[in-house]
Amino acid sequence: MIDFLKKVSGFIIGICIFFGIIFLVIFLIKGGIWLGAKVLPWLFIIMWIFFVLDVLIFLPLGIFKKTKGISAFGFLLSSYIYGLTLWLWSFLLTLSIWGTIAVYVGLFVVGVGVIPIAILATIIKGEWVITGEIILLLILTFGSRMLGYHFAEKAEELSKKDIIKEVEGEEI
Repeated sequence: MIDFLKKVSGFIIGICIFFGIIFLVIFLIKGGIWLGAKVLPWLFIIMWIFFVLDVLIFLPLGIFKKTKGISAFGFLLSSYIYGLTLWLWSFLLTLSIWGTIAVYVGLFVVGVGVIPIAILATIIKGEWVITGEIILLLILTFGSRMLGYHFAEKAEELSKKDIIKEVEGEEI
């Protein structure tokens, strides 16, 4: 009898935890909608500032040996700003076009699923300009991240070469 009660109480606790997680997700989505609507306009401004910094400062800094590390850091930081903007915008687009069920589906596909769902929703709705903007922002996110990793790799290679030169110079 005690084993039966333990199993039943464990089952009841499991159900309570399951529903608690569902309510938490609903609460976070509802709060995320409010927060996203307030934050997204500011993120677009910050994103454009970082785009200008990428083109005018970080890209030229990537040319010179000594400043490749700074350029790498700038591009990596920019990629996260672009990615956050893309994700939040896709979240709100998916919600406004297809509703909360599509957002739940998108969130349960590793959290990133709102981006492909937003692309699909805008294609089906015929919003080609918005679809292009999402894809462009997706390319900008991963392109700046790859460029940041490239500059970081080059900066590391150059620093290793400098260390080798210093060690060889001391031995002679």
